[in-house]
Amino acid sequence: MLEGVFLFFGKIIISCFVFIVESDYREEVTRILKRFTKILCLVTALLTVLCMTAAYAETEAEGEEQGVDEILQMMDISDVEQTEGMGLEEMTEAFTESAMGEYLDAATGFSMQYPSIFQFDENTGNTAATTDGKATLSIENYDNAAGGLTREALLEAIKLEVPDFKPGSDDNNGCIRVDRKDGSNIRTDLYYLTGKSFHHIILTYPVGEEEKYSSYIEYMINTMETNDTDLG
Repeated sequence: MLEGVFLFFGKIIISCFVFIVESDYREEVTRILKRFTKILCLVTALLTVLCMTAAYAETEAEGEEQGVDEILQMMDISDVEQTEGMGLEEMTEAFTESAMGEYLDAATGFSMQYPSIFQFDENTGNTAATTDGKATLSIENYDNAAGGLTREALLEAIKLEVPDFKPGSDDNNGCIRVDRKDGSNIRTDLYYLTGKSFHHIILTYPVGEEEKYSSYIEYMINTMETNDTDLG
């Protein structure tokens, strides 16, 4: 676009000069102006490249800034000490190491990363809560080696409990997620069914904090795995 504008005005300038200059000098002036036009095109191309480079750098910076904003949202409810000057990669590493714990069920081989703001108590088994008690996390593990529970049967059971439930995409690491309001809290149920085991994770947190916990839930889902990879 810039190149077209410059060429348009360049042609006007050439036409004007050729018109006002006497015929004896017209050929020499035309030759000079043609050189000027070539230089103008070169400068225009250079400016176009510079503009495109600046636009790309701005887009990349916006993407990095968005990623930083997302990780900062999770850090807000974690124990990670925010350090000035940290890049996105450094923040992600610090978050993973300090803000997430690893849950492992030895009987089924199921493992998952969970927010370290939840503290498991030996007396409460697989149930944890935040220090203020406003959010809770519970994990239930079942043997399904006989294949008694299928994905279709699980979906039907969920629909009976939550009539307006609509299954999402199948690319959610094999996990079924159900969000619903339960009084003053939001309840998120995660169902993870494999060929040999079934796992039900229940997370409750106050209404109004959906944005904060959403990043944690996505992280939990993406880190779920078992020692058998045959998903139900």
